[in-house]
Amino acid sequence: MVMHATARSKTRGFTIVELLIVIVVIGILAAITIVAFNGVQERAQNTKRESEVNTLIKAIAAARVSRDVPLMNITGSSYSIGQCISAGSNPSAMEPKDLPKTHTCWVRYYQNLDLIGDAAGMNLSALRAGDSRGNPYMWDENEGEGSVDPQCRTDGGIRYFTGPGVTNSLAASIPKYYPTC
Repeated sequence: MVMHATARSKTRGFTIVELLIVIVVIGILAAITIVAFNGVQERAQNTKRESEVNTLIKAIAAARVSRDVPLMNITGSSYSIGQCISAGSNPSAMEPKDLPKTHTCWVRYYQNLDLIGDAAGMNLSALRAGDSRGNPYMWDENEGEGSVDPQCRTDGGIRYFTGPGVTNSLAASIPKYYPTC
């Protein structure tokens, strides 16, 4: 008697449904990771900006105390931010990061950092690159400006640019130099 033993080994692979489920699960995990990473990145940029703005506010305060004058007397301007956002200086309303570093917006920013840093006795070179988007920090020096009770005017605060054009947002107010009106 001859026995034919057919050894049929059953090798089972993955079905298309099983592969699709695994791919979908991996996709969901990847999406969650990307969203979580973006949140961390944004928080880190905000923290960096807050730290730089605080450094700048401390430098402005130290410069004003050292020279015993309001900010506009240190920078020589009452509207430094205008070099970046006014139609005369930036007619195409480009975001400052897209302007050449030789543009009056950047030149004025560098000069202001040097003037404030010198008056405060602080090195502000770390702020030369601007904020996390690559834009300069800007401020409007109004305190002491004008003929009618100039001590009641306040500086416009430190601003940062938030997107295309000259859209900007207030990062922090600059404390008053003059104690009372």
